[in-house]
Amino acid sequence: MAKSKFPWLKLRKKTDPELPLEPPVWMGNHSNGEYFHAQTKQEAKMRKEVLRRAEEQSKYLGMDRREFLASSMGMATTMAVINQMGCSSSSDDPDPSNGGRAIDDPYGFRANPSQPYVVPPEATCEESDFLKQDYFIMDVQTHAFDDGEWRTKNTAYPIFLGLLARCNDETDKLNCFDQKHYGELMFADSDTSLSVITSWPAASCFAERDLIGKSAVACGLPLSNEGMKELRDWLNTKAMSQRVINQVQVMPNDMLELQIEGMYASMEDKDWRAGSWKAYPAWRSDTYTDENGYAQGYFMDDPIGRAFIEAGLKLGVANFAIHKGLPIPGFDVVHNEPRDIGVVAKDYPGANFVIYHSAINAGTGGTALAAVSPTRTENVPYASEGEVTGVNQLIRSLIENDLVTENDDGTVSRIDNLNVFAEMGSAWAQCMGDPNMAQHYIGKLLKYLGPDNIVWGTDCILSGSPQPQIQMFKAFSITPEYQDKYGYPEITDAMKAKIFGLNAAKIYRIDPKAARCKVDESTFAMLKKEYDDELGPNRWTVKTPLGPRTRREFLDLAKWNKARRLPG
Repeated sequence: MAKSKFPWLKLRKKTDPELPLEPPVWMGNHSNGEYFHAQTKQEAKMRKEVLRRAEEQSKYLGMDRREFLASSMGMATTMAVINQMGCSSSSDDPDPSNGGRAIDDPYGFRANPSQPYVVPPEATCEESDFLKQDYFIMDVQTHAFDDGEWRTKNTAYPIFLGLLARCNDETDKLNCFDQKHYGELMFADSDTSLSVITSWPAASCFAERDLIGKSAVACGLPLSNEGMKELRDWLNTKAMSQRVINQVQVMPNDMLELQIEGMYASMEDKDWRAGSWKAYPAWRSDTYTDENGYAQGYFMDDPIGRAFIEAGLKLGVANFAIHKGLPIPGFDVVHNEPRDIGVVAKDYPGANFVIYHSAINAGTGGTALAAVSPTRTENVPYASEGEVTGVNQLIRSLIENDLVTENDDGTVSRIDNLNVFAEMGSAWAQCMGDPNMAQHYIGKLLKYLGPDNIVWGTDCILSGSPQPQIQMFKAFSITPEYQDKYGYPEITDAMKAKIFGLNAAKIYRIDPKAARCKVDESTFAMLKKEYDDELGPNRWTVKTPLGPRTRREFLDLAKWNKARRLPG
């Protein structure tokens, strides 16, 4: 029997909860609170096949199945199965005349010709470093929550997050999202170098509400601007290096003048050092916000959106992180669409617009990863006939405002210093299990926005450690078939380096070499190395994602959201 390299199974107590037996890439129901993804039939088949291969190979090697799945062989096996079975457009079924097994495939499924995940054949049966590429990784969309005033003044949020939390080590489930878990999942359990912390939307607890005779029914960000700064300082102090950058969240449709005053106040504090402003244009509230009534959605080229942009630029912070797409229940779907992004990008060339989620699902469609031009409407998958939605909407907004040009010969050109950046949070996680979808998503962004205008984000820690997303993108390629057929570029190692962190470092004015040097010498880096040596680098595989696992659990969240205008 093979000697266990990582004896983490034997270190467990008999009273500990049983570890999950799952692939290293989650293939079941999941949600980050903003959407619910029900396991597809294809995912169920893939999960079953990964576990079957893991059992077969682990027996051959004399290993525990969980240890096999947590090894590089487990990840290689998972990628191989996704390559073969993951395509949403594949209709191939096992050959019934061969007992349900395809004649040319010993595993029982015909291999799909498009295999974007590069997996050496030997990697599924022996330990390897096929994911050894070492990148500077800067995650520009991450979440945590504090113990601030929202716990008592915005009572729906504690209930909402209590339903969302799924960790096993806390009696108070709200602490599943605290700074300790954030540090563990982001830095001890992943290769992330730096992160940007953000919050969720809510009405602000302004004392001035009483002056208009209306008090807030519910107010308080679940991670306040002050809380973001404190989390940044706590983690950076613990790490003895810069690991976290904070944003300042601004809700311009909630008492605009006071919001702008808050922007100025945040920058008057020399220790604040906000890296960007965060906004949710589609957020609206049933809480009475000012003398005009209730907060309604807005576009960035509306007067309040422009006032917000101009205040940010005047204060010297040019980065604006804008939530577009992912039409969260309770949000204004129309103002979730990115038609305004091209307008303000053209009008404010000194600003950088980081479009969270790359506008997936904008226009109530799917990811809209069409293989045709985003300016056309024919043959658009994942959307109703005649619609242009999601990523295509974002690209079309840039084309309509002459920031990107689709040439007659099928090539694309763009203005110098394009100031719109597609952020990958939740988008990559939704696409990476489908080889067709993944190639269209990344290929389309590379073709139209270019490799300098895509930034890495994961939406973690809502979905646990970002490491599976990182490893899948390390192994990702765009196949020659997709390059020839759709005009997508080959994705090179240099492109991945830009997307993983160099692009974000540029707009956040970070020296990646200096930052990386300090990170490598930090206490988190030493802790991570210790964990890697003792427990194995893929120990995160036995930590299931946070968030609801059943549609009923998600509907409970959606019910609260509908009543309280929360993400859900």
